Amino acid sequence: MFAWATLAAMTALTFHAAPATAQTIKIGELNSYKVFPAFLEPYKRGFELAVDEVNAAGGVLGKKLEVISRDDNGNPGDAVRVAEELLSREKVEFLIGTFASNVGLAVADFAKQKKVLFIAAEPLTDKIVWDSGNRYTFRLRASTFMQT
Repeated sequence: MFAWATLAAMTALTFHAAPATAQTIKIGELNSYKVFPAFLEPYKRGFELAVDEVNAAGGVLGKKLEVISRDDNGNPGDAVRVAEELLSREKVEFLIGTFASNVGLAVADFAKQKKVLFIAAEPLTDKIVWDSGNRYTFRLRASTFMQT
């Protein structure tokens, strides 16, 4: 988890650099916490522990990580609205998360339109990086095809 958080933050800096004066790297995390609590609450706690470890070790390039989490209600439309809010209001550097494939595909399309990095944490659909893939979307978990 430590390596994943560090890699994600460093990758985000490459694609969407923060102003030189920023002392934190804001990460916009969206997921279906109300719809899939049994799976996603432990995921969130693990993510928070990893960020705490990175920050305790001095952050990334001397900058602390700050995660701003939002619930997407397992709904593609809500996920796009939340992603827009994270970018425009919260000024996050990149987006990460989504559990359901249909939600991940919607956020991947949003990332392409906005030219912002999106790290799809859980969607299993092959489309997220194949048929509907784009240069701004990357996946963490193996797809359905990769697992067979």
